[in-house]
Amino acid sequence: MAQKTSGVTFRLDDNLLSRLRRESTQKQVSLNTLASQVFQSHADYEIYASRAGMVSFPKALLIRIMDKLSDDEVAKLSEYIAENEIKDFVLIMNQEYTIRAFLRTIESWLRATGFVYRRESLLEDPNIHVFVINHSMGRRWSLYFEKLLKYCLNDLGYKSTAFDVTDSSIAFKVNISD
Repeated sequence: MAQKTSGVTFRLDDNLLSRLRRESTQKQVSLNTLASQVFQSHADYEIYASRAGMVSFPKALLIRIMDKLSDDEVAKLSEYIAENEIKDFVLIMNQEYTIRAFLRTIESWLRATGFVYRRESLLEDPNIHVFVINHSMGRRWSLYFEKLLKYCLNDLGYKSTAFDVTDSSIAFKVNISD
């Protein structure tokens, strides 16, 4: 079922409108679709990100910092962030801390970061969700993401989640049936 839409008119600076038209052409989407994507990203993530303490850094800086840590330090960092940051971030964005809210938050964050990812539910069981995330940031980042996700999913009561990790990607499967 399609969502109900409404029309609205905006007045934009000519330079901004020109840049948006250029980007919509490059992405091969209509200007309306691009504008909807921008508004959706803002409403789903950007409004809440700074309130939750999220900041933006160059990817190369984050890779170099993480590469200086031992595997044990990465695991401890993941646990710390999971215990002290993620729940608050999910609550700020969704007003609830549930598996569905957590997965929505992960997906909003992935869209905002520009990481290549895929989220699917299985045809044979729509309660099983599979995420495949390509971050291209190295083995320590894969370890970080794996441990972080495991801690959070464990906190939500999902202990038997399957993970598959490489140096540049992480995949996980979770059954969200209540």
